[in-house]
Amino acid sequence: MKNSKVLKGILIFLGFFLIIIGSWRLIDPVTAFESLGLILSEDVGLLNEARGAAGAMVGLGFLILFGAFKKKITFTSTLVATVFFLGFGIARVIGIILDGNPGDALLKGIISEFAFGFLALFALIKYRYRK
Repeated sequence: MKNSKVLKGILIFLGFFLIIIGSWRLIDPVTAFESLGLILSEDVGLLNEARGAAGAMVGLGFLILFGAFKKKITFTSTLVATVFFLGFGIARVIGIILDGNPGDALLKGIISEFAFGFLALFALIKYRYRK
């Protein structure tokens, strides 16, 4: 996979985005979820679940970020970014169908997830077969 400046920029942006959002949710999940209009109770199990998902976001963010600098994992990083963001977007659309409208803040998040997912898919297709 050719490591162009555009591809590097996409991976750096998506990686840092996940690291920042995931870190915020890991350190202060209550405030992070309140920013979306969600009330995250002080239930220890629920907080633990939120932090676990946040840790996965941080880890995947680092994998995506490292793909911008390590040619051997560029393809994997781009594929992970595509699957992560489109997977979240698709799962949230299923949630809307099954559960109803989650509110404006989460709808904006869904749009962002699809935009980032398609950005990663664009990078995957465009740079996968370049020599």
